[in-house]
Parts: sequence; structure tokens; C-alpha cells
Amino acid sequence: MEKALTAVIAALLVLIMLGLGAWLGYLVGAKNAPVPEDTVPAAQQTQDDGSVIAARLPDPAPSPPPHQLPSRAKEERRVSVTVRPTVQPNPVAAADGTLHCECPPLTVDLSLVQVDGGRRVIASSPDGQVVRALDIPIDPAPLPPPSRPWAAGLSYGAHTDTVGAWVERDVSRIRLGLDVQQREGGDMDVRVRAGWVF
Repeated sequence: MEKALTAVIAALLVLIMLGLGAWLGYLVGAKNAPVPEDTVPAAQQTQDDGSVIAARLPDPAPSPPPHQLPSRAKEERRVSVTVRPTVQPNPVAAADGTLHCECPPLTVDLSLVQVDGGRRVIASSPDGQVVRALDIPIDPAPLPPPSRPWAAGLSYGAHTDTVGAWVERDVSRIRLGLDVQQREGGDMDVRVRAGWVF
């Protein structure tokens, strides 16, 4: 009876320790998690110098970009600006002798993409040809580290003097693993593991 009670207490202690470890891991992970950008809709604002803070309108299912993106590019942001020229061109005489001056607003579409370890801006216009485009990084934002979903290694049993090998793969929030361990008798034992990444 005492052995059974001791086993139950030991099992409860192990469960409590595992729960505490998972809770602490969650707290540490949540503390180091990046803060998401504020992307709530915001109205366009005109500043004192005439410049415009663009309206923000998040789109969870955006249409394809209006221009071709480089291969391996990941579009991060899409900007569209319509400009009315301040200076109008000189009037032109029509066939009937009347003068007219036409300079309609132009639309420029911009995409901020992440490609080849950096960010680039793609520009196009449905109303004309882009003849010059300039991107000046003022405060480069850090890029996320590259994904490394694989891990592999060797293991050693100090008590049994046996060796083994293992490989792991993260698939979203699931970690899958395969262990090949040598037993004391010399034969091999294969174990499959699955866990939750937090």
C-alpha cells in the first residue's frame, strides 16, 4: 500500500513539475515574443506642409499585386498614391482653335517586398511609365531570422555506455522526433516523439 501511495505521489509531483515548466516556458516565450504592429484602419491625414499620411486599410485577402514581383520576393506592404500636378502644362490649341489644358491625376502603385535578405520597393503606374524610382532606407527594420525547422544530434547514455542518434523537425507548433538508441545488449531501439512547441 505504501509503495502504491509513494508512486501516486511521485507521479503527481512529476505532473506538477511538468506543468510548472510548461507555464514558465510560456511566460518566457510570451515575454520575448515580438509585439505585433498596430494595423487598425486609420483615415488619411494632410499635414501642414502638404504631405499626406496615407490612409491605412488592412486587407486580410489582398488581390494580386499590380506589377510583377521578383522571384522569392515576399510582399510586405502595398501603397497607392494618386497625384494631381501643381503646375499645369501650357495650353494646346485644338483643331477648332480652342485652347485646352489637360493634365489628369496620376496613380502610382508601390509594393514593399522582402527579398534576398533585404527590402525593396516595386513601383508601377497604370497611367504612365515610371522613369525614376528611389528607395532610401532611413531606419532599416530587422528581418526575422531564417527558419531552421530541422535539428539532429547524437546521444550518449553515461550509465549504460550506449550511444544513439536523433533527428527533429518542427511543423508549425508540433515538434516531431525520431530517436535511434543502442540498448545494453547491443541491439537498437527506435523511438518516435511528438511534442508541442511553446
